[in-house]
Amino acid sequence: MAIGRRQLLTSVALSALAAPVLAQGTATRAAAAAPAPAAPTAITGSGALVMQVVAHEDDDILFMNPDLSNTLAAGTPSVTVFVTAGNATGDPCATACWDTGGEPLRTWNRQMGAVNAYSRMTGAGDTEPTTDEVGHWTAEAWTVAGKQVERYVLKDRPVHLIFLNLHDARLGGVLAGDTDTTVVPVGSPLSGPSTYTAADVVEVLRQLMVTYRPTVLRAQDELPDSRYSGDHSDHVAAARFAGQAALLYGGPVIQVNYRDYNTSDSPVNLDPATVGTKGVFVSEYASHDHSGNYSDSWISRMYYRWSRGTSWAGLNQDGRPQVFVVRAGALHTYWRQADGSWGGPVRMADPGGRLAPGIAVGSNADGRLEVFARRLTDHHIVSLPQGTPNGWWWNGWADHGNPNAGTGNEDQVGVPVVANSQDGRLELFVRNGGGGLSSIRQTTPGGVWTDTWTDLGGTDLQDPVTAIRNGVGAIEVFAGTRTGVLGWWQDAPNGAVSGPGPIPGARPASPPKAALDQDGRIELAYREAGTGAMLVSYQIRPGGSWSRSPAPLGGHGGVGEPAATTHDGRVVLFERNRGGGVSTTAQTAPNSGYGPWQDLGGTVLDHPAALVDGAGVLHVFAIGTDGRVSYRTGTPATGYGAWQGLPL
Repeated sequence: MAIGRRQLLTSVALSALAAPVLAQGTATRAAAAAPAPAAPTAITGSGALVMQVVAHEDDDILFMNPDLSNTLAAGTPSVTVFVTAGNATGDPCATACWDTGGEPLRTWNRQMGAVNAYSRMTGAGDTEPTTDEVGHWTAEAWTVAGKQVERYVLKDRPVHLIFLNLHDARLGGVLAGDTDTTVVPVGSPLSGPSTYTAADVVEVLRQLMVTYRPTVLRAQDELPDSRYSGDHSDHVAAARFAGQAALLYGGPVIQVNYRDYNTSDSPVNLDPATVGTKGVFVSEYASHDHSGNYSDSWISRMYYRWSRGTSWAGLNQDGRPQVFVVRAGALHTYWRQADGSWGGPVRMADPGGRLAPGIAVGSNADGRLEVFARRLTDHHIVSLPQGTPNGWWWNGWADHGNPNAGTGNEDQVGVPVVANSQDGRLELFVRNGGGGLSSIRQTTPGGVWTDTWTDLGGTDLQDPVTAIRNGVGAIEVFAGTRTGVLGWWQDAPNGAVSGPGPIPGARPASPPKAALDQDGRIELAYREAGTGAMLVSYQIRPGGSWSRSPAPLGGHGGVGEPAATTHDGRVVLFERNRGGGVSTTAQTAPNSGYGPWQDLGGTVLDHPAALVDGAGVLHVFAIGTDGRVSYRTGTPATGYGAWQGLPL
């Protein structure tokens, strides 16, 4: 039965949910008053807690779904922090901004919109959007770092909503040095307003992280792509506050950032069924906030700001896998040991600033691995090499600068990818600040790098690009745009790169991923705009022309590029599917078509990675909502073993 806000505040024991404000360096999970829920479902089965930090009460529903709803459906503990009240004045709204209880205050409307949407996403509420679902929740005023916040706890489920209630449209000013006094909603349990500086916002968020110990932090876009529509200053400020708090928190949290308003400038990348489900959740919110603008363009899309990519795993010289993951801006690694067990995690050398999550792993001519990343603090491309094959790593990163240094758009450079020329030299490619492709290369195999980036042309490239050496020994590079796929190629092995030229195909809804057929032809897999289905374009001959149209592979929905590898001469693809797990398909024979898709399960963050080790064993890696790197091994013919998690 739905109950009104004033009834709620007098009918629950608010103190039962109180958790202490913890000193720095201590951490306990906040306990709910309801009975303990069943163990959360994640790849490894336990330990997950996902925290969302957003500016407004609809930002998570619009821009982080279906990731958010998949997390909740899996039973993963979740805490969402709304930094603003979504109310610019704090005054009662006009009659157009009403709620079913008749209390004319937009802050209350927006809070109840969030309550309703989360009730529906978790299955706690009914299917009528206009029903007030607040009776499924308990509420309290909670003091965190000296500031009072509102906390709602969903009964019998590990879901908390926390409202800081700063003013809408002022968060950017607070980030720049202003102060703001919070909105106190009508009927709120708060005893009065709180005043915030930027340091206060960061400290409250840090204290919340210390209290809840999130394994994953979802945040908004801290650096919107300047090629597209502008974003709300509150979105950017909330993302930057979240990032600063995560660094000060210092825990092994994995951060995922999402694009916001400018997703409308990119192709539809959610399948129709997912769009329909997401629309239901948006309707639950919108029934309480009539002033919102809920464009279909946001409901039909979800894009990550920094793609993790699918190249974050590599092979040591002796054939043992090694994987790399960015946690709290620093690089960590795991490696297969000689006895079959896994070593790690080891935090690698300080990169001199926070890293984006997209890591590319290359192999030098002498067998030493080298990892490449984008540093967020100065927008430079950096790399870290092994000191010896299969062995130790250097304690300092090489700085390769920025292809757009001095042009004013340095901050728009993408994440790197790497490929080997036939003579063993590494070549590095990145989407530049103007939306084209730039590259540098080693001057000798395993040696120093060229000082100057080469602009290879192109426009409207989407992150990340993909690079591979074809069957005749020449590197080819591919990138998706918002209308098609472009390709570049070495004119001869070890030679200069020409292009771009169009690859025949459909409008893509993801970056492409390249893999090599047994006969040396390239297969290029990407998602189709509007359906999310997987497509494959393929070369007619090695290094030659392309199929006139891509082959449709279908799939299990989802977003983003697939991972790809070649096992026993057959290309194998892995996608993050619409349910948040991993699905796979493989060629039925070398150089042929693909078989049916298989759902490998799991609840993963974004993009998997795949490789075949020196013993011929296929590995697929993914990062779960528990923050762990997990993997399955097997073959398309014999099947795959269970997910196994690596330690945090």
